[in-house]
Amino acid sequence: MTSTPLAWIAIGLYAIALLALAVRGARKTRSVEGFAVGNRDIPAALVGLSLVAQLTSVATFVINPGLVFHSGVAALMGFGVAAAAGITLGLVVFSARFRRVGSQTQALTLPQWIGVRYDSDGLRAGFSLLSLGLVAYAVLIVVALSLVLSGLLGLPPLGLVVGILAFVLLCIGVGGANTSAWTNAVQAVLMLAVAVLLIGTGLPLFWEGEGLLATIAAQDADLVAITNPRSLYFRSLFEVFGCNFLVGIALVCQPHIVSKALYLDSDKQVRTYLAVAVAAGMVFLTVLVVGLYARATVDPATRVDLVVPVWIGQTFSPTMQVAVAVGLLSAGLSTLEGILLALAGIFAVDVHPLLGLKKGALNFGRGSLVLVAVATGLLAWRQLVDPTGGTVAIFAQYGVYLLFTAAFFPLACGMFLPAVSRLAVTLGVLGAVLGYLLSSLGEFTMYSNNPAFLATVGLGVGSICTATAGLAERPIRALFSRRSSAAT
Repeated sequence: MTSTPLAWIAIGLYAIALLALAVRGARKTRSVEGFAVGNRDIPAALVGLSLVAQLTSVATFVINPGLVFHSGVAALMGFGVAAAAGITLGLVVFSARFRRVGSQTQALTLPQWIGVRYDSDGLRAGFSLLSLGLVAYAVLIVVALSLVLSGLLGLPPLGLVVGILAFVLLCIGVGGANTSAWTNAVQAVLMLAVAVLLIGTGLPLFWEGEGLLATIAAQDADLVAITNPRSLYFRSLFEVFGCNFLVGIALVCQPHIVSKALYLDSDKQVRTYLAVAVAAGMVFLTVLVVGLYARATVDPATRVDLVVPVWIGQTFSPTMQVAVAVGLLSAGLSTLEGILLALAGIFAVDVHPLLGLKKGALNFGRGSLVLVAVATGLLAWRQLVDPTGGTVAIFAQYGVYLLFTAAFFPLACGMFLPAVSRLAVTLGVLGAVLGYLLSSLGEFTMYSNNPAFLATVGLGVGSICTATAGLAERPIRALFSRRSSAAT
């Protein structure tokens, strides 16, 4: 049997299993709270698997190895070491505090958490709008999946974009968080199996013949160096380690990531959740080495988004290609589900009341997913035709990095610096957004094409604004207080 019938059978069975879990989740979803964060009865280990499945996504399996293919060891250090360390630190530091504050304020979404914490409808509305940046990452996922599955299923990529979005809409629209957590856990197990397969397949390349690194160095010595001055995003130690580490910490502040802690009911559950997520995450990050494997056999001119699909086609039998494709599909759908669920929750919990509506919040959230899916599909079509910067990854990063750069300040201050005022946090958010956008539009340095650098600048400017406002605010208030007392 060729790979196409096998692929249809395997993916059909996979879809049936996920739909069964969606029906199961629908039976437990009767409220906006249940739709957004579940009923807080999901085992912590499963929530940890759900988290790491959404953090990993198809970018880790397909897009990032493509960047390693083109930039070499420098990209491996940036994503696999610096960013990984930042993400781990961010999860450990933020998760328990976010859950505690969220349980006190009864928050269900990131914008609601910020709005209630600072008693500000403006901040709540602003982050509801900024959260739409997640659509850019949804575009990355559907584009990558359509490219991976197109050859196996014998369908055009654009048709697969429509099919993928329709399927995920059905699953999430029906069951919400009660579906997402369980499907993500199943997907994480499949992803772990495929990750081990991909990593193990290329290991002999390290010691066969001259060795993998020597083979790559013969093509280009910069590919085996810690920095690659000819790459687009890993030209210096600052880019490789500094920018990626800071981005890793702030990346945790995405709505579909940090809000996972709200699924839990105690700090003990948070510890279990983090242990499972970090352990599985280390396995997934090792998949980046596939980019080096591919460099030994794949045409160096291959587009970033196509490197891994081409390598899989060269390396595996038709049956194994189908098995790998199911794992990659799991990686993509798990994150896509999380993004769409987070956006639906924001529309139901935050946008619905801000519009002055009184009833039908749950249906409003579900209905909003249709508009999000249409926007995602149109943008995905554009990226398939003409990818930004040569890869859809850059398009995705521009939107998502702006979101978590801005979200870092209200979250960090709200959890650890309660004395910081709403004004100081608001100025920090504005400073972060302006720093990010002006660095991009102004192209002040050679790093301005790198979203990780833009996020680093935004975090720096936002920190200065927050600190300056916090230091200046107290004496100004004291001055007005003395004048008021004197007048009295």
